[in-house]
Formats: sequence, C-alpha cells, structure tokens
Amino acid sequence: MAGCSSGPAPEAPPASPPMAPLLPPRPGSLPLDTVDPCALLSPAQVAQLGTAPPKKTEATNQPGRYHCTWSNLPAEPEDSWIASTELDHGAEYFLNSRTRITAVAGFPAVEAYSGLGRPDDNCMLLVDVAPGQSLKASYIVSEASHPGITHQYACQQATRVAEMMVSNLRTLVGNR
Repeated sequence: MAGCSSGPAPEAPPASPPMAPLLPPRPGSLPLDTVDPCALLSPAQVAQLGTAPPKKTEATNQPGRYHCTWSNLPAEPEDSWIASTELDHGAEYFLNSRTRITAVAGFPAVEAYSGLGRPDDNCMLLVDVAPGQSLKASYIVSEASHPGITHQYACQQATRVAEMMVSNLRTLVGNR
C-alpha cells in the first residue's frame, strides 16, 4: 500500500552519561575492620594535644562498636577530640546540603556539624579511607570555654587531629 510506510525506526534516546563519583578518588585503601579507634593517636600525639589518655565508650545503638574521646577536661579552655570508625558507610553517605567536601592527608572527606552543641562549637570530618568505610574525627568544645569560636576554627582543629590519625592508620593497616 502506497503511503502507509512506517518510516524509519525511532532512534533510542542517548545513553545517560555515567554518574560522576560524589567524592574525588582516594589515594589508597585503609580498611578499618580491625582498627581500634583509641589506637589512632600515639602517646606522644596525646601529650602534644595536652589531653588525657583516650576514654573508650561503646557507641549508642551499635553494640561492639566504640568511639574514643581525648579531652583535657577539667582544664580551661576545654578541648575534646573524638574518633570512631564507620564500617557501614563511606564518607559520601554523609553528604547533604549542609556539608562540604574537603581533603585530609590526601583522602577525600566530608566536613559537617556533629549535631552536638552549637554549629560553631564543633566540626566533624568523615574521611573516606576505604570502600564503604570512613574515619570520623570530631573536635568539640563549648562557646563558654572558647568565646568567639567559629566552625572554621573547630574544623582546623579536627583536621589537625584527623591528619595525625590517617598517618597512624597507614602504619596500623599498612600503607596501601
């Protein structure tokens, strides 16, 4: 039949470009499966920070998981650092509109507010050290102890300690 041509077959829509990774690539993999977060700072580093040895506490709602706190309390001004290992989530899991991508010792990291106290009083870094795992390093103080403290200053303190922790982690699990 003339005029009843179905014409050329419609073209398939172009394939979607591959999604870009949410974080830059990490320089290696430092698995946290067997790492004790309290071993992430050496005694010399603890002395440099002017804190007491770490206090190990079981994580709420995560039996068998621990976080470690290094604090100089009751000294003033107070300074506290907390480390924990996130074995179920890489740092990208924590990305949202209130976080910022940064780097710690060459590893991609997410900078966030920990949810404790005022946002200016603390900073939490989630360092993407292995697939599906991140090292959480936080700095927490009170404004009363540090009048005029800013989130930027808190993040500088968190970054300083996170860099020490990543360096020690390289030694603990082998430089991969």
